[in-house]
Amino acid sequence: MGALITVVVPIYNVRSYLVECLDSIAGQTYPDLDVVLVDDGSTDDSGEIAERYTATDNRFRLIRQSNRGLGAARNTGVEAAAGDYLTFVDSDDLLPPYALELLVGALEQTGSDFASGNVALLTSRGLRQSPLHRGTHRVTALRTSLKAQRNLVYDRLACNKVFRRSFWDKHGLRFPEGVRYEDIPLTVPAYALAGSVDVLDLPVYYWRQREPGAELSITQRQHEVRNLVDRFAAVDSASRSLAALDRKLKDWYDETTLVNDLRIFLDLLPDVDQAYRERFRDLATDYLSRVDERVLDRLVARLRVAWHLARARALPEVVEVVAASRLDATPPVVRRGGGRYLRLPLLDAGHPAAPRRLFQLGPGVRTEVHEARWVDGRLHVRGLAYDVARGAAQPWASARVFWLREATGRRRILRLPSRPRRVAEAPSSVPYGWSGFSAVVDPRRLTGRDGWRAGEWVFNVALVNPGGPQRRTLGLGDARPALPARWVADGVRVVPYPHRAGLRLRVERPQAWVTGTRIDGNTLLVEGRALSRPAGATLRLARTAGVLWRSYPVEPADGGSVEAASVGVGAGAGPCGVGWTARIPVAELVTAAGLAHWSPLVGEVGAGWRVAYADPDGGAWELPVAAGFTGARQTVGEVEVLARPTDDEILALRVLPPGPVVHAAELADGMLSFLGELPGGQHDWGDLRIVLRQRTGADPNEVLPPDLELPAEVSAGWRVRIPVAGATALPDGDWLLLYRQGAEAPPVDLPFDVAARRSLPRDVPVAGRRLELLPDREREAIRLTPLT
Repeated sequence: MGALITVVVPIYNVRSYLVECLDSIAGQTYPDLDVVLVDDGSTDDSGEIAERYTATDNRFRLIRQSNRGLGAARNTGVEAAAGDYLTFVDSDDLLPPYALELLVGALEQTGSDFASGNVALLTSRGLRQSPLHRGTHRVTALRTSLKAQRNLVYDRLACNKVFRRSFWDKHGLRFPEGVRYEDIPLTVPAYALAGSVDVLDLPVYYWRQREPGAELSITQRQHEVRNLVDRFAAVDSASRSLAALDRKLKDWYDETTLVNDLRIFLDLLPDVDQAYRERFRDLATDYLSRVDERVLDRLVARLRVAWHLARARALPEVVEVVAASRLDATPPVVRRGGGRYLRLPLLDAGHPAAPRRLFQLGPGVRTEVHEARWVDGRLHVRGLAYDVARGAAQPWASARVFWLREATGRRRILRLPSRPRRVAEAPSSVPYGWSGFSAVVDPRRLTGRDGWRAGEWVFNVALVNPGGPQRRTLGLGDARPALPARWVADGVRVVPYPHRAGLRLRVERPQAWVTGTRIDGNTLLVEGRALSRPAGATLRLARTAGVLWRSYPVEPADGGSVEAASVGVGAGAGPCGVGWTARIPVAELVTAAGLAHWSPLVGEVGAGWRVAYADPDGGAWELPVAAGFTGARQTVGEVEVLARPTDDEILALRVLPPGPVVHAAELADGMLSFLGELPGGQHDWGDLRIVLRQRTGADPNEVLPPDLELPAEVSAGWRVRIPVAGATALPDGDWLLLYRQGAEAPPVDLPFDVAARRSLPRDVPVAGRRLELLPDREREAIRLTPLT
């Protein structure tokens, strides 16, 4: 690459976190850094810590100034910046080793004005997905825009982005000073000003969440009046900026602030004093005077009523409505004259600012996909689909119809067989016990009159209630499940994949595939076949879709016939097409992993690449594995290099600390067992412990039980037995699977290979409880809930 990037780090009294932050910057796999440290008048020894980095690493510079606040410190850093690109890191947060390499690499490839990556929340228990970025960064989208992806207005952080300096200077971007929430007035207009942006699905920023006992961050001090004032000022500034650029963008943004930023303070009203409430009333009335009334009418009923009352300065009524309809509960619904209404105290009171129409519930269907799994050659999709207001108390509560719609070609419609399924219910006034479903796709139905052809299909669902059908695409919900691909015929793959918030199927006719990998000395040898001669072809490695990391030449390996039909690609029969090989230096993978300067965190994606095949004419395809594929696994120094298929059967390479990998699971006699192999090398695995850690929820103050440790049985391989029934059974909840070697080592994620993930008992009853295994990237979680 070679382009210089300036990293601006404002520093103020962060001695407990600063070393970890600066180490994560120093350990970036992108080497061309200009790190500007701005000590904003620290009264602890943060300045001295920063000074030590400038003395030992010439990429670091230190500027000292009197305390002027975060916005001013960032602006000082920008004024001193020397790079072609700009990024910001708050001094209590971390970057994964690949973060800057990935963001700059995307910009160098696309020419976009800035790149934005996914965000993970950092706690003492590890990492979890930032809720604000779950939808915006679900999939990678290069050269997109705010108009093309309107939910990007939820991405308000400055620190998960790399800006092109020329774009920054052209528009005179600058952080506001002397206020909190400095990011919002800058990032929201930046999205509107950008010609194009790159949105990346990999986490590039670890956003620390202060925990009980530590000083709370700004965003964790919502009860303070100053927070209230500054948040309203920030969103109002962004809204006014958008009004000057594009009125439609302003309306979109106003809608998100009322659902998200300002709703936080609305929810607090029953718990705060009268002075706080009156300040909220004044700020909300002023802000809402510039919000189109049609924006309020698009909100869900409980927010629609509250914000209309706030606009009318009806403060006691606003507090009453919020207290009766907290957003973490489901308020009751009443039927009136054939319509459905939110049952709140003011419904029948006839308040002039809250006519009955505001309480009316529109259609609301919630859909989630929890699992996609191939059984006997058919794709079984399991999840939830229900009317939010009506619920699903019985299997016959509402008729659900599932179908696939062809997005290309003849636009055919295929009805899918399905059945209702009982699920565990969360506390709610509306019963959801029969909201589950299982639908089945027989891939043979996807063929056309002329046989198999490439194309895409969209999953859809309709709920048929007395009020009429409600239709929508089948969404992926909060957690992304594993989406396995399958060879369904010779040379034909069917691939479930996420598309924005929904689920699709893609029928592929691959032009190249991989048959095996092995370690040959200091090289990873990749072997495969292609339907055209491989002269001039390359293998492309990418950390995320479309962002090239390295490419390696492909060489012919045998005299296979180009004219041979692609018989046996999926079935593993005789060779077809032309054989090829490619060599990838293992040392390059190890260096790019950045593990020499990094201890992996629980929940971290880690160093990984998906592999694509590019022909000399510019066509490129992600490289699927053939049936009978053999992977490679080898310990190299202090790391382990793995070549194996992903859930969608694409060749992927990973670099991990050496450790156990789950190869199989068994459930018998109330005991869930995991077993696998251990890596080679000189490591002693005699004190291997499997750690069960309850998954952190959304509440940072939630008190969770301590970790549970179970000793592993170690011989040629390893095994752990987890009781899920009886007196010593694992308690209800979601449990992450980790491991540690010895009592003092920090726990890390226990990875699963693809064969184990395919064979796991996903959803089974055990001793009056439901046992589910929930896939998440390379790991699994155990969920135990009462069987209702």
